[in-house]
Amino acid sequence: MKLPNTSNEDALELKMTPMIDVVFLLLVFFVWTSSFELPEFDLPGSLAELPMGAAEASNDTLPVEKFDEIIIRLRWQAEGTQIMLNGQPLDRMDDIRNRLTEITSLGVQPPVIVDPDEKVTMALAVQAYDAARAAGVDRVLFAAKPE
Repeated sequence: MKLPNTSNEDALELKMTPMIDVVFLLLVFFVWTSSFELPEFDLPGSLAELPMGAAEASNDTLPVEKFDEIIIRLRWQAEGTQIMLNGQPLDRMDDIRNRLTEITSLGVQPPVIVDPDEKVTMALAVQAYDAARAAGVDRVLFAAKPE
């Protein structure tokens, strides 16, 4: 009678193919999920630059009062979209740029929030965003409504 081989020399065999498959699937998963970015990151961000004329200003001037956030509301109406800058009605998008240019000329950079109604087109919201960026505002944000 022949006894079975009880030695453990060949008992442990490491299969590399399934391990490579798992590593490859993990690699594909992490590359695939990390390639998605939120649309806000595509918009230009704030840069660490001195405002125009800040280098010329001396330290003898009075400190500029800090501004709260500035809210641009775009309200949909049957006659057309109503534009409001901190509760004051404006006639055109160019008025946003003019008012914000006056504020940034004081040497402050308050955050600007664009708050469109649900029925306002995205084109008008982007025009308000562009007008604020053209005025030299570094932080322009879109308002998010809770669901």
